[in-house]
Amino acid sequence: MSATGTTDVPLYRRLLGVARPYWLHLAGLFLLSLLSGPIGLLTPLPLKIVVDSVIGSRPLPRFLEGLLPAVLTASPSSRLALAIGLLLGTSLLGHLQGSVSTLLRTYTAEKLVVDFRARLLGHLQRLSVSYHDMKGSADSVYRIQSDTTALQNICVDTTISMIASGFTLAAMLFVTARIDWGLALVATAISPVLYLLSRIY
Repeated sequence: MSATGTTDVPLYRRLLGVARPYWLHLAGLFLLSLLSGPIGLLTPLPLKIVVDSVIGSRPLPRFLEGLLPAVLTASPSSRLALAIGLLLGTSLLGHLQGSVSTLLRTYTAEKLVVDFRARLLGHLQRLSVSYHDMKGSADSVYRIQSDTTALQNICVDTTISMIASGFTLAAMLFVTARIDWGLALVATAISPVLYLLSRIY
């Protein structure tokens, strides 16, 4: 392990110690972020019903036929009403998930930063006067005001979003593979290229 990696481990342990009182908030935020994947996968379903089962003559997806009574699946007009209801339901669910996730993310991030700033201020107050004479007050103010937001970026914005996006990508690849293996292989093959281009630019 490099010298930088060695010094980073205690730093991350300290950051986890600061974030530990909010593990329930972070877990809830993680679960809400995971919900965005299934909701996103449900979004094309109403259009599929309209194209395949209202305009076309294909039957409804099997899981819908098993869940719904025959009255809602018998005629094209009832299937159209079902598609409209699903469209409204998935849109409402997506907006609700986004609103609750934004509120919880903002609350958790602000509380983390405020507590971290309070700890840092207490630590700076215990330092000697000679330290403040040598460093100056601007350095301490900058660290309290600007550097503390790194905790929000690490714990709330980056880590949770990255893990949830990984789950969403895996779910989308699974669904695509169930529909068409060739399409799934093309999507998987082009992903590293898109990643490299995003890293470059």
